[in-house]
Formats: sequence, structure tokens, C-alpha cells
Amino acid sequence: MKIVNIPKGNGKFRTIYVPNKQEKAHLRSLVWKIADRAEKACPKEVPHGFMRKRSPVTNAQAHVGHEFTLTMDLRDFFATVTEKMLVGKLSAEIVKDIIVDGSARQGLPTSPAAANLAASDMDKAILKWIMKNNKQIIYTRYADDLTFSYDDPGLTDILKVNIPQIIRRCGFTLAEEKTHLYSAKAGRRIITGIAVDNELHPTRRIKRKLRAAIHQGNTASMNGLLEWCKLKPPKLRSANGVLENADIKEEVRKLAKVWRLGNVSVQKIPDKGPDEDLGNDCIVTGDPVYHLGMSTFTTGWVSCMRHPTGQYRRGTVFWMHLRGTRIAAYLSNKTAVFGGVERRQMKARCLVHTLRNGVKCYDRLYGDQTSAIHLRNQLETAGYISVEKAKELYKNEKVEGHAPAGWKAYFDNLKNSTSKATKGQWAGKQVRICHV
Repeated sequence: MKIVNIPKGNGKFRTIYVPNKQEKAHLRSLVWKIADRAEKACPKEVPHGFMRKRSPVTNAQAHVGHEFTLTMDLRDFFATVTEKMLVGKLSAEIVKDIIVDGSARQGLPTSPAAANLAASDMDKAILKWIMKNNKQIIYTRYADDLTFSYDDPGLTDILKVNIPQIIRRCGFTLAEEKTHLYSAKAGRRIITGIAVDNELHPTRRIKRKLRAAIHQGNTASMNGLLEWCKLKPPKLRSANGVLENADIKEEVRKLAKVWRLGNVSVQKIPDKGPDEDLGNDCIVTGDPVYHLGMSTFTTGWVSCMRHPTGQYRRGTVFWMHLRGTRIAAYLSNKTAVFGGVERRQMKARCLVHTLRNGVKCYDRLYGDQTSAIHLRNQLETAGYISVEKAKELYKNEKVEGHAPAGWKAYFDNLKNSTSKATKGQWAGKQVRICHV
């Protein structure tokens, strides 16, 4: 592991720890576990940095409409996080791996999540003080930036006295020179780089940078700044990196364009409900991106999806139409952005079907042997059985849902037939039904 000192604008240096390829891969494999612990330990409404569903935008949004805002900054946030702060919150093995030279270090992939976890006790202590003294105070934290908003000017001095005491008691250090008070009467308040009054606005600094990018013809910078100026909350995803409550139909439209699925009936793609966490990085999901093969072994999949006949594309969309069919996946630690949403890629995958009698079964595992076995074991532990076994026990039992009659399933071990639907969105039309 290398240690690099980068000069700061004030003449000082920022120390960055740079892990090698093997060290980085190992640390990244721990990030999701630490982040999950942080999600559970931190007060839901407080942290907005390095947290799912949160961003500088959500942090600023919490402070809209208040008269006064007091901001504080923690000194050397990551470097302050010690082994002692994480004892009992993480296993001894994980703590040993993520604490380097006595603390969580800047540059390590695990440090942001570990810092949030360590700061959870401080967040709870501050909220407890607020609930006891003045419930009207709004408190949020974005990494090492603490923000308090309120309407009573008398609270300023009280906060300046009591909050630093809580910070010190919880093992952190306040950078006193970075404490600032903003008043709505003096203009818009600046919170995590966003101008705030009764709504959110891009700052003058961002607008100047945008004008400069337009003048210089810097398209990449211009597009990034334009997107930032929209001040949109982040698209929602689960701890597993899977879409949680985004507009599924909109996602399907994006995918249809990428894969040239011009005949996809988007309105008839059912909502398949929340993801099922199988444990050990395995999930069952209805996310259309996973239906369409987002994986670490995408080369072959891409060629299949681009096959001139379109049979694989139609077959994939066929499974998307069945309400009872989802994807089981063993997720890797690699991520990719698709449709503007970051997701974890897959090491192994298979179709899973819910039969009309409630039985759940899995079919055809794809991936390297070790990954496929891992996924199968997690599925069976969760009560899923193989399609082969389902055929023996539940002959001709149907899978929940219908698909267009003209499309055929592919690469499956199920039987399928056509009939006329009697109810639902397909009523009166020929549909294809799958059964074991």
C-alpha cells in the first residue's frame, strides 16, 4: 500500500493511502457489508453522504424554508475513526482489514462507510440533545459536514456551546475555524454546495463554471454541470445496488432502445415487487436490467442479444412479462451504470419462477461453476427447488402471469402453451402460459 501526500490550497498536505490491486479488490468486497451496518446503525434522517437514497441534494433539501443555518466541520474525519469506535459494530476480522496505521484512511474504499458507522453514536447523541432541548432544530450530516437549521436566533449560541461538547465526547474533533452562520435575510444559505431559500438553486460559482464551459466548448464539462443544475435527488437503489423504487416502465423503455426491442409492450410489463435478499450477496429481483443480462460475462450475452433473428431478445422480454418470473443473481463487487443507475454486476444468474400454488423453483444456472453452486445453495436454503424437482411434484402447475402469444421462451426447461386470457390486462387475447 502506497502513501501519497497531495498539496492542499492552504500549503498543507493531504495524505492519501493507495492500496494495490489485490488490496483494493478485498476492501471493495467489504464495502457493502459495512454500508449495510451503517444504514442500520445511523439515525435514518441524519447522514446524507455515502448513503443510499442520499446526496448533497437531499441534504440541502432538509433545510429548505428556515431562517438560520449553522454549519460545522469535523477535522480529519476518516483519520479520526479508530478501531475502538468500530468494536462491536463490525467483526474483529473486518476491523483489522479496514484500520490502517491506527485509523480509517483517506483513499481506502471502506473508509466512507466505516466513518458513517463510527459517527452513528455522535448522530444519535446530537439528536437526543435536540429532542430534549428544541425539537424544531433540523440536523443533517454529509460526511464531515454538520448542518443545523432553525428559526429562533437565540439557538445559535446554545448550539455553538453544546454541539462541540458532544462531538468531543464521541471522539471527533471540531474544525472551529470552519463554523459558519447563514441567515436567510442576508441571502441564500449555502449547504453542501447548493443555494437554499424556500427551494434549491445552483450556486453562482456553478453558474460561472457552466458559462465558462459553454464559452470554451467543453461539452463533457457542460453536460455534467447542466445535470448538476437540475438538482435532482439520486435514483433510488438498494444496498445491493439494485433498483428499489424507480419507474420500471421508464427503465424498460431505455433498455428497449439499447437492445432494439421495438415491439416491447412497456405498459404490460408487471411490477414484480421488492427484491428478495438471499444473503451472501445473492438476491432475487425483477429489475429489467438483470433480466437483460447485466453480468461480468456480458460478451457472449451481448452477441446473443444482437443476434439478427432477434430470438434471444424476444425470449428475454417474454420472461419479463411473466409476473411470477424473476432473476436470481450472485452479485459481484464490480458495478456498472445502466440507464443512469449504478448496479452491481452478476457473477452467476438464473431464472426463478413462482408457481400458482406458491411453490418457487429455479432453472438453468449460468456462471462459473463455483459461483453457480454458491447461488444454487443460497436458493435452496431460502426454500427454492429445481424445476426438475417441481416437475416431479407439481406436474403441469402453471407459472404466475401471461406473455404475448407470439413470443416463445428460450433456454428453459418449462413447457408452454397458448390460450385465451379470461381476465386481467390480457383479457380476450391469446397469451402464452408456462407450466412445469
